[in-house]
Amino acid sequence: MSELSEALRTLVFARAAGRCEYCHLPSEGQVGRFPVDHILPRTAGGPTDPANLALACHHCNAHKWSHQIAKDPVTGETVFLYHHRRQFWAEYFTWSSGQPVHLVGRTSVGRATIERLQMNHPDLLIARNLLAALGRFPADEK
Repeated sequence: MSELSEALRTLVFARAAGRCEYCHLPSEGQVGRFPVDHILPRTAGGPTDPANLALACHHCNAHKWSHQIAKDPVTGETVFLYHHRRQFWAEYFTWSSGQPVHLVGRTSVGRATIERLQMNHPDLLIARNLLAALGRFPADEK
């Protein structure tokens, strides 16, 4: 884990509107601060600068780890994971119309990212359902 200045952490948090930039889980009410993820992992030379940083919940951060690629479960194609600074979230992901807390990939990148990060893990679905019942999820999309 790299050391981030509080100013850089604050910038990343504000830019993400206080929610995971992968699964959009809000940080409010969660245990502990969300980690800041290096989109291009440090192990691959990813710098610690705003263009390479994203706010991630503990679940997404732990499953992404140092991965950069994953297989699309539909096509079997190996693709790069979603990149927050180069791609627009709503073009790659949407909420299921039949199960509003279930994330659906619109593209091979979206599907592969959901699969690699286990973004529809039962624990996350429970959290999203509880937040939805409180009117706190999903947040307006950016």
